[in-house]
Amino acid sequence: MKFSLFTGLICLSCIMIFPQQVKSMSTLEIPLIEGTPSAASYNSEAWEQTMIKAKNISGLKMITIPQGNYYFNQTLSVPSKITLTGTSSDTTKLIFTRLVTGLKIEENQTLPESSLQAEDITIQNLNISYLPNLSGSSFVSLLEVSPKFEEENRLKYEVYRNITIQNNKFDMREKGSTIVAIGRVQHLLIKNNELKNSGLQNGISLEFTDDAIISDNSIQNVGRSGIQLYRFNGDLQSNNKIMIKNNTIKDWMQRFGKYHYFEKNMEAGITPDIMADAGIDSYGPYNQNIYIQNNNLQAGQVGENISDNLFLREKYGDQVYPQNAVLYTGIRLSGSKNSFVFDNTVQLKGEDVFSWFTSNSRSRGLFTTYPGDILVKKNLFKLDGSMVYPIRLFHGQVINDRGFDFEDNQFYMSETSHIKNYYKTFIEVRMPSDMVNLANNQMIDPGRKLYFILSANAPLKQLMLKQNLLNNNSWATTRGEIEKISIMK
Repeated sequence: MKFSLFTGLICLSCIMIFPQQVKSMSTLEIPLIEGTPSAASYNSEAWEQTMIKAKNISGLKMITIPQGNYYFNQTLSVPSKITLTGTSSDTTKLIFTRLVTGLKIEENQTLPESSLQAEDITIQNLNISYLPNLSGSSFVSLLEVSPKFEEENRLKYEVYRNITIQNNKFDMREKGSTIVAIGRVQHLLIKNNELKNSGLQNGISLEFTDDAIISDNSIQNVGRSGIQLYRFNGDLQSNNKIMIKNNTIKDWMQRFGKYHYFEKNMEAGITPDIMADAGIDSYGPYNQNIYIQNNNLQAGQVGENISDNLFLREKYGDQVYPQNAVLYTGIRLSGSKNSFVFDNTVQLKGEDVFSWFTSNSRSRGLFTTYPGDILVKKNLFKLDGSMVYPIRLFHGQVINDRGFDFEDNQFYMSETSHIKNYYKTFIEVRMPSDMVNLANNQMIDPGRKLYFILSANAPLKQLMLKQNLLNNNSWATTRGEIEKISIMK
């Protein structure tokens, strides 16, 4: 029932969220000079003057950019009720000659911050990038929708509404921060984009956003996570789901460990713990109603280390970093509840794999979210390398009669793969949790590296086991602090 309801809601959202696409529009073209970086100042001014003109026209407007290479040297604003469109993402190119935020959805400075700032905006068919080898700020994005607000009063804010980002190509050239940074949006669609080479952070990041669809995107070579749900995304009181589906994500955690987290802490005299952010990552807290479906995640190369680990060990030595500190996780649901992971493929390779899946609590200030009502079903997980914990769980609570459920998943390890945890356990319950349900899961481990299906290093109130297999044999070997085990046929 949940699968059919989910599919129906996607279709309904696509019809209801973006009504501006079927209404008539006034059309403007920005008078840009094509083909030369020396026109960057002229083009930036022409852009802003066109946007001022558009704001003085009532209703919806389409602003077109013909094919060509167009250079800019400052952030370009996009106001309300605009469809900004190029000819195609291969032929209409916006190239920034300085390391600044590229496109920024405009805030209405005449209104209070808590008012609706902008709505009905589509950005499509563009190729957006920086010139190679720029230097400057590490905290810029190619596209930003992110106003300032007070976290404590977040429920009083309604800032952006009906934002569509589709059919674009983004290349950050390994500079800046997150490629597409989203905050405070109601009704968001990010679809069929190519995003690559972020700086220190993510391909796409969301915070304080409700009713979002992120689908059919290709995300590759990013500094931290492919898609990060930072905090306060989704809402259980209405149909404000966060749907992440049909995306391909390759090679995350490529720069953040080296350039930001570890060097920053080492300079302060702090030796940090490991960092194992995920391809699809809920950071939290208060990420709710998350659907992660039919995504393909791939990271690492057989026999290789993440380059950040080689750098850290060379710079600080084995005494400071006796083990690799930057690791891959496939999917992480920290600070998330009422969330569902269906039909994904996660393939991790190399010597720096932490986990296929983890879920943890997350606290920030006065706010804490404990995971519960987490369903992981019909996924395919593969490993060719060394992994610490295939699955690791913390602080699970029962919500809607469900704690952590793993059903009908397939797990494959190559014959030469290794498990690094002491007990050779498939699942570790690291902190006290209420309920884990394992049903009809299949693990293929030709090298016979695993032993326990679950190890509870903290109290687990209830474990339910039903027809799980290890190398096609029944598997129910457990250890640790488990109050009740129910084995069902």
